[in-house]
Amino acid sequence: MDISIFVPIYKQSDQIEGMLDVLCPQNVSKEVFVTVDAATDEFKQKIKQLERENVTFILNQERAGKSNALNNTVPLSSGKVLLFLDADVGIPNDPDYLRKIVMEMQHNDVLDIKKQVTKDKSFLSKMAYYEYLTFNISAWLASRFMHKCPAVNGAAFAIRREVFEKVGGFRKVVAEDIDIATRAFLAESRFAYSHDIEVKNVVHGDWRKWFTQRRRWAIGQALWLKDWYKQLSRRFIKKPQVFLPSLFFLYPSAAVFFFSAVVPSLWMYNGLLVFSLFLSVKFNIALPIFLVSLATADILKVLLISFSGFALTAAVFYGFSRKLGFKELKLHELFVYYFFYSSIWMGIIVLGHIQVLFGKKAGPDWKT
Repeated sequence: MDISIFVPIYKQSDQIEGMLDVLCPQNVSKEVFVTVDAATDEFKQKIKQLERENVTFILNQERAGKSNALNNTVPLSSGKVLLFLDADVGIPNDPDYLRKIVMEMQHNDVLDIKKQVTKDKSFLSKMAYYEYLTFNISAWLASRFMHKCPAVNGAAFAIRREVFEKVGGFRKVVAEDIDIATRAFLAESRFAYSHDIEVKNVVHGDWRKWFTQRRRWAIGQALWLKDWYKQLSRRFIKKPQVFLPSLFFLYPSAAVFFFSAVVPSLWMYNGLLVFSLFLSVKFNIALPIFLVSLATADILKVLLISFSGFALTAAVFYGFSRKLGFKELKLHELFVYYFFYSSIWMGIIVLGHIQVLFGKKAGPDWKT
């Protein structure tokens, strides 16, 4: 087989039928494995209607976990390229979709596939649209300037079979996608990002589900960093010009906090004082200079850094949105994402790292 495709499902999936309708007619030698953990009775009945040639359904009566389910299924396959797809992604109706992936993998070991969010009227889907743009920007930077990357978004990525076997497959961790990408990265595997091949991610407008997912992401990220920070730090030092911009795109709120902390308030205070004196002398305006205090300087410094950072972010996002095919960028939505959404997400990340630091468990999770 040219390519083996793996779709893990927990309980049920509403997207799988549409995925199979696109994947099965593709003109490459392929096989599809759909592994279902703890399938609902309703979904078991639906599987009978989904049976197709070269599609194998594997039903685990007990919850094996995503990593175990995939590791147990890969040995049943024979494709040179392994494509992993989440069960909630949409695939464009492109008859050459799999052929493009196979062609990309001729010269690469790991392929991160472009992810876009299907916007609807919900606030969360609009915010996630910009969040996923940051994922794609970071992957493009790593692919363009290093041809290596320590992370992938597990919703859709491909890896060569020999690399998968070399790194030992998935580990039983929360962030299993980032973890396997890191091990491939440290093994000097060649990485590529393709914005010509994409999937559509569905983001639901339920805040409770969003918080549960993001809390899991934050804890998974903290556990991943705990495992690999020493090895990654050495690589970071060698290529700061790639890693630092990626961090800026992923966490814009962190950049505001960082520059607010390192830029001395005294600079702003002196600047305000000189400006006030200039106005007093030049325009004969009696200004209450004594009101110019360090507290005022602190507030103005944060505002100046915040709005300057937003202006820079908007310009960069606009450029990358055109380059990567994100055509629905709107300035007012980006403003809310930058000042509100990313700050909440950053807070969740900090709490996740604190939780891991103090050794508290994240609780049961399908992935582990």
